[in-house]
Amino acid sequence: MSLEGSEEISIGTRIGQLAAAHPDRPAVIAVAPDGTRNSITWARLASESNAAARRLAEAGVTERTTVAVALPAGVDHVVATVAAWKLGALVVPLDPYATASERAAIATALGEHLSVGGPGSTVPAGSWRTGGYPTGPIPPRGVPRSASLTGGTTGLPRVVLRRKPWVYPPDGLLSPSERARGMRFEQVQLVVLPMYHAGFSALYQGLALDHQIVLMERFVPRLFPRLVQEFRVSYVRIVPALMRMILDVPDLGDFDLSTIEGVHHGAGPCPEKVKRRWLELIGPERVYEDYASQERVGSVLIRGDEWLAHPGSVGRPTDCEIRILDEDGKELPAGETGEIYLRSTSSRQPEYVGTGPALPERDGFFSIGDLGYLDEEGYLYLVDRKSNVINVGGANVYPAEVEAVLLGLSSVADAAVVPRPHEYLGQVAHALVVPADAARPPTATALAAHCREHLSPTKVPMSYEVVASVARKSSGKIRRRDLA
Repeated sequence: MSLEGSEEISIGTRIGQLAAAHPDRPAVIAVAPDGTRNSITWARLASESNAAARRLAEAGVTERTTVAVALPAGVDHVVATVAAWKLGALVVPLDPYATASERAAIATALGEHLSVGGPGSTVPAGSWRTGGYPTGPIPPRGVPRSASLTGGTTGLPRVVLRRKPWVYPPDGLLSPSERARGMRFEQVQLVVLPMYHAGFSALYQGLALDHQIVLMERFVPRLFPRLVQEFRVSYVRIVPALMRMILDVPDLGDFDLSTIEGVHHGAGPCPEKVKRRWLELIGPERVYEDYASQERVGSVLIRGDEWLAHPGSVGRPTDCEIRILDEDGKELPAGETGEIYLRSTSSRQPEYVGTGPALPERDGFFSIGDLGYLDEEGYLYLVDRKSNVINVGGANVYPAEVEAVLLGLSSVADAAVVPRPHEYLGQVAHALVVPADAARPPTATALAAHCREHLSPTKVPMSYEVVASVARKSSGKIRRRDLA
């Protein structure tokens, strides 16, 4: 696959255009938790990514290579990603803080790949700055693409390909869907989400739209209003857990947030009191919520003023049709809860790097396993987000994965992990543990230490409870609803 002879431009070419237009303007300003900054201009981003591309090519990267970028949020992440795309590679952003067992599972899912950053990195971060690599332009090669990690209720990672490659028709840089969510050309975008989460697509699409990117290397609530005011931020992609934390900043009302044109949130339900406070803070016409998935079978959108008329809804379809079906595939009337199925003109089964499961499909409509209902006006309301998966501040935690870690302890005979409500994060994981010796049950401290050794911080249960037994079906499956 190649762009040769095509009018479409790659994101690498686009960055070169913007470097020529305003070479000395900052493209990315990375902000550390203590407030210190590290910035890169458009000219330097273009030249340094050229050098990095040559370093990657020296390591064997071609348009057929999968490049795993396991760098913390920052300038090096941007340089490495753009460099890989200039070679036409497939980029997969990874959690730089994943544990050894998590990295091993991810490596299996990725198959053959080259890594930038992280333990055993093929190309260490910043190595392109010390080898005397030329910084001149590189002719476009291949078609730059990306993929993201996700998992089912088993917690086993799978890698879903992004439907759209990172190329653009000359007049199609800004899509109607992005415009409907508050994005514009030449905005100042504050990136608060991790690079292995929605922060990735928000940042790189922002670069294509000539955004100045203000990138928080790690989310610190008190910095949010200060950065919005200082840089006159106009666009933010966020999740409800972070929205709640920002509301608790003591002097939030003292800052000027009036420059914000769009706050776009998703990745989990937003508590009503948090939603209403943000509508008051920013203005309802500037707050956008959507319901979508990495499998890209369709999306639903609602703006704040619509939400006030339909509180609790995630909106109406923007590019798809919705059906609510019962277990037999019968379409349900308004107000009745069933499984959500979506169909758009581009709907199809997801593509994976390696293997992955097919989505449930009925008459061209696809389900990602969520339950909900429609009202009489066609607004969608979610009832449950993938019943077994625990949504911790917008990040999915898979009970089976955490249970497997707990069962690795000789002092644990059985275990189940269930969600518990949390004021800030929406949900957290709670572990129910059956001791191997009832007279000497494991302590919460010991359980937590074991989990921290084998799981990334988001997945570690917030609390532990010793129980006599875990309710199971005759098939051996946990009766999770009985434990909730």
